[in-house]
Amino acid sequence: MTESDLDSRYGEVCRAVSEVGEARAPLFLARFALLAIGHIDDPERVRALLASARDLGAVDRPSTADRE
Repeated sequence: MTESDLDSRYGEVCRAVSEVGEARAPLFLARFALLAIGHIDDPERVRALLASARDLGAVDRPSTADRE
């Protein structure tokens, strides 16, 4: 995925969160995460991505390894 693709998908997620509203945003994000985990279909990759996501101090773009 290119940087442009990543930016576009992130924008789509942001718009979707806005559309469902603040109250339903956590449910939307949880559902999206479960769907994505199912498509990743690699437990170790999911664990690595979860570890990266937990590091909320790293507010820059995900590393290249997270996007492979």
